[in-house]
Amino acid sequence: MRINQLTLRNFGLYRGEQTLSLKPRPKSGGLRPIVLIGGQNGAGKTTILEAIRVCLYGRLALGLRTSEAEYQSFLHDKIHRNKAALIPISYASVALEFEYAHGGVRSTYLVHRAWESKGTASVIESLRVLRDGQPLADVESQFWSEFIRSLIPPGVSQLFFFDGERIMRLAEEETEAVTLGESVKSLLGLDIVERLQADLDLYNSRYLKKTVTGALANRLQELESTDEKLQTEVRSVQTAEQSATSRLAELADAIAQTERQLAQRGEGLSAQRGKLRNRKVQLEERREQVERALRDECEKILPFAICGALSQKLVEQLRQEAALESWRAGRVEAQRALDAVSSRVINGEVAARLGLAPKLRNALASEIAALATELGTVPSALAAIRPVHEFSERVRHEAIQTLESALGETPTRIAELTKELEATIAELREVQEHLNRAPEADEVAPFVKQLSLLQEEQAKLSLELTLKSEDRSRLEKQVTILANERARILKTQSESHSVARRLALAASARKALDEYLKRLTVAKVDELEKVALDCFQTLSRKSDLVQRLSINPLTFEVTLFDREHQRLPKALLSAGEKQIYAVALLWGLARVSGRALPMIIDTPLGRLDTVHRKHLLERYFPAASHQVIILSTDTEINAAYVETLRPNMSHSLHLVNHSDGWTEATPGYFWHQEEVADVGA
Repeated sequence: MRINQLTLRNFGLYRGEQTLSLKPRPKSGGLRPIVLIGGQNGAGKTTILEAIRVCLYGRLALGLRTSEAEYQSFLHDKIHRNKAALIPISYASVALEFEYAHGGVRSTYLVHRAWESKGTASVIESLRVLRDGQPLADVESQFWSEFIRSLIPPGVSQLFFFDGERIMRLAEEETEAVTLGESVKSLLGLDIVERLQADLDLYNSRYLKKTVTGALANRLQELESTDEKLQTEVRSVQTAEQSATSRLAELADAIAQTERQLAQRGEGLSAQRGKLRNRKVQLEERREQVERALRDECEKILPFAICGALSQKLVEQLRQEAALESWRAGRVEAQRALDAVSSRVINGEVAARLGLAPKLRNALASEIAALATELGTVPSALAAIRPVHEFSERVRHEAIQTLESALGETPTRIAELTKELEATIAELREVQEHLNRAPEADEVAPFVKQLSLLQEEQAKLSLELTLKSEDRSRLEKQVTILANERARILKTQSESHSVARRLALAASARKALDEYLKRLTVAKVDELEKVALDCFQTLSRKSDLVQRLSINPLTFEVTLFDREHQRLPKALLSAGEKQIYAVALLWGLARVSGRALPMIIDTPLGRLDTVHRKHLLERYFPAASHQVIILSTDTEINAAYVETLRPNMSHSLHLVNHSDGWTEATPGYFWHQEEVADVGA
């Protein structure tokens, strides 16, 4: 697939009809894949990504759980508002023209989605699809949406059309496994399989509910009502989290811009503040790393270390049980040997061959019986042992190792991390005090005040985001508790009735889907591990930092291993390395998908250092796809970086934000007009 152009009419910040040419242009040396689109924050870069998604997928662009009312409200809000217009604008549209090879035939498609406001939030939407300039005749119009989704599945497109927020989610350990799992499932179409599994579970549930009566029926109804309310609260909290995350990104950009302005005007003061600020960032990152390492230790076996005396008693009990179990096993073997001797020597062919007299046989039998009695007597050292744990030998050995680690290594590690955290916090407090005491010249005072206000809002918003995350976790736990109780009721009910044939068939289908899901996931995850590692080593400035990458096919948790083949906690990676790691995962997913789709990247460079930015500019963007559309500010891709991209850059567009509240897409990139001298025939 290759995008030719995007036409916006009264969509978001874009007034009137504007067409953005996105097709890579032929230049000397062949096609160059990169199209660079520049705009300041709030100029409408993300709107372009939204427009493409909405044009292709309609309501699904906002998520699977988006209601029709929410979608209608979104479309209504996307109609451009011109305060100077005598008659309010009530119509908007998005049109995407792209080339696609389908069934071995390359065609040019035009997808045109339009809507008109008919009230406060109600809109009438229309969809038109053309192929090579003609209406799509071989597909009924009501199935045009499904046809477009079959060409470019929404799940797969997420691997090619993404923004800085998606990179941030993959870079954070708390959400990494969830985000990666969603991506892998979308890549394989496993989300469809999971929906089928959910439908089978729903079928079983509804069938069983018909048999529930009395108090159980009332309790089920109460559980479902409570679950619906909790799900609504979860969605509300998730929306608030997304809003806070987006605002935090805006604040980070605003703080960075204000600090640059302060550095330009503050001379000696700015140099001092710059060094202190850099040190503060380093200390904050280190504090975060140590806190995560502490949390990681606490989540493992710390409780056993806290209960040291009890853990030591448990180790002793397990060792005693192991000794008793060993003695019992030896007794059984010895008894088996004595029985064999008795059978063969006294009563068997050996006695007959040697001609043993009956008296001698009886004497031997008495001796063997006495020996068996002696072997069956528990030794005094083991007589007082009372087995408590029915563990296998392997599980008992692992439990002893875990407890001994908790009693030895864990307290030492916790103490070291705590000491390091205290030292880091103390130095951080000292740096902040120096920043607060630094003299403020009159010319920089407004910037210092603005910076202080932005940082204050950032701190409040970070706290709010943390509280929202905790609220979401609490609500999700309540949902899980309700689901477990509901499952228990339905399981009891199913066991109390004869299982119908259709329930058995549904269970069989569910089992087959589980096995299919498991095998397919393992196969694709194995491939992703190799490709993602190659991508990371290509982009990282420390090519030997990670030597192996392992993905758990059940939880999608990623484990990194260093050059010594030791586990490398992601908390020890710098902010830039985490972002490179996230980009490598997305690049790996795109490569594993096998789809030839354009790559659209919004705000790609984030908190990367100079070397990592250079690697992305030289190694990632030119190789990411046959068409790479980059949406950036002038601080992310500046004049020097434009020159780095130029050998692989087709052309650029500048999003000019006018003072009366609308954006115009023009040729060029911030400080220069579009260069056309190199454009060939």
